Amino acid sequence: MTDQKYPHTPGYRSSAPETSREAAEHIAPIAGAIRAKVLDVVTARRSYGSTGDEVAVALDLHVTQVRSRLSELRAAGKIVDSGRRREGASGRRGSVWVLAEYGPRPIEDQADLFGEAA
Repeated sequence: MTDQKYPHTPGYRSSAPETSREAAEHIAPIAGAIRAKVLDVVTARRSYGSTGDEVAVALDLHVTQVRSRLSELRAAGKIVDSGRRREGASGRRGSVWVLAEYGPRPIEDQADLFGEAA
């Protein structure tokens, strides 16, 4: 049995317009397959990572479909924001997503200000 809650299924805020709920319900049957393909693209790019625009181009999907799947993958702990940014199709800089193993170390794993292990 699959989990029927976000991030395993598309979500929307309770205060969102009705169109948001309708969009989530409409994409739900194929969201898992798209999510898997998005994860495959990010995985294949290894430490270089991918922006939402880059994934959309690679999969020939609309960027809004991809960004929603990236958000789900982040919430599920499958990917992280690398902290790097690259320019996208709009000319704005977007987050570069990577697998956790290529992302920044969590704060608790870094040395404190005095050079001692946390």
